[in-house]
Amino acid sequence: MRYFSKLSLILLVSSFSIFPQEQTTDSTAIAHPHRNALLHTLAQPTFIWAVNWYVLNEFWADISIKTLQNNIETGWVWDEDGFDVNQVGHPTQGALVYTAARAQGLNYWQSLAYPTLSSLIWEVGMENESPSINDMITTPMSGVAFGEIIHRISVLTLGSGTEKPLSRQILTGLINPLGYGFNRLLIGESIHQNFKSKPTSLLSGISFGGGPGYHGESDLSNNAQRRFVRFNLVYGNPLARTSNFKPFDNFNLVTVLNFSRQDYVGEIYASGMLAKLYSRHADRSNLVIGLFQNYDFMNQDDYKVSSTSVGPGLIYVYALAPKMTLGIHTNGSFIFMGSAGDISDEIPEDGVETRDYHFGPGVSGKFMSRLIWKDQGQAYIRLKRYFIYAMEDDHVQGYENINLLTAGAQVNLGQKYGLGLEYLISGRTVSYLDADRKDTLQKTSLYRVYLSYYLADSLFE
Repeated sequence: MRYFSKLSLILLVSSFSIFPQEQTTDSTAIAHPHRNALLHTLAQPTFIWAVNWYVLNEFWADISIKTLQNNIETGWVWDEDGFDVNQVGHPTQGALVYTAARAQGLNYWQSLAYPTLSSLIWEVGMENESPSINDMITTPMSGVAFGEIIHRISVLTLGSGTEKPLSRQILTGLINPLGYGFNRLLIGESIHQNFKSKPTSLLSGISFGGGPGYHGESDLSNNAQRRFVRFNLVYGNPLARTSNFKPFDNFNLVTVLNFSRQDYVGEIYASGMLAKLYSRHADRSNLVIGLFQNYDFMNQDDYKVSSTSVGPGLIYVYALAPKMTLGIHTNGSFIFMGSAGDISDEIPEDGVETRDYHFGPGVSGKFMSRLIWKDQGQAYIRLKRYFIYAMEDDHVQGYENINLLTAGAQVNLGQKYGLGLEYLISGRTVSYLDADRKDTLQKTSLYRVYLSYYLADSLFE
């Protein structure tokens, strides 16, 4: 349920125009890759437990054969940990184990088992609390999505040249601390054989901005300023004609960090194509249907939502004119584990914090459309909907319905900069099966003005 509180995500993204870049290939240069991955799987939860028990003196890390037996006999429960711990901390824990397996030369499918095993070891044996159902699902599934993205970004950062400059090795170790950093110290330069790359396309950038947000009916007296930095990354061209497509040869990543707020990690959206199911190419249009793995996290304004899901999606691009293109991306997914709730974060008078969000499976849908004028700018609209069945407690069963709509436009200021304006409106409704409980309705609107910088690709040269 818990995780090492000092652990943090370090994700690096850059540049917002398509450049010839690098992507991973599999290798088996390291002897006994599965054995090495298994050792990492056993060592990581042991190390985190040891730090919490011997250094931080956490009460839940006081374990023994008796606590192991009690956890097995008690069975699985829904835990009471905080939202960030469960929905960011545990995926990070899973990503570290997954990247360690990928660093041994194992591919996506071969690496899946290791974060699952690590999570099972942690839940059953490394705490004196009952094992958590939600963590057992979220840690490996969201961790794999995180981990594959981290692995590929670290390959790009390390570069494709024969010589690996010290500065790039250090930066790669920061991005991928267990997968590359620790293994580089253990294995030496032979680790580079498993970080080979080949050209791919890259589209990314960084934005800074802010604006007022309103609760309820947008009463002007109820506004609060929001300031943020946002990283965007599109890796690989989903429309490229290839007969050897591998999981996450194309993925999208959006990360929003907040300023002047307690919850500084505001949004994380990661979506990778697992397989191409169908493609069609014509003179003015391209269509691809694929299977996507998604990890979504949002902790903004009135409420929070997170989900781990897999489902089919469609990408369609049509050339309306020589310099005008319409792009559409829609996706429907089954949520293996989702969570949603309030973000009041208020401590009750008795001083005991209680979980203010619900767990459960569900479905999600996304629709994104972008109209691009070459060299001029773009207009876009995004709609995301999450429907989660809250099932962790017989007394609070119900349905969480989250809707997020974003509309915006951006004007290019030369080749490196862009100025944008966007409007976000979101709503949350909760319908309880218990007639004695009141349904919940929350609404938030947000205005953002931002400046984008299209970073050069010098990092990946």
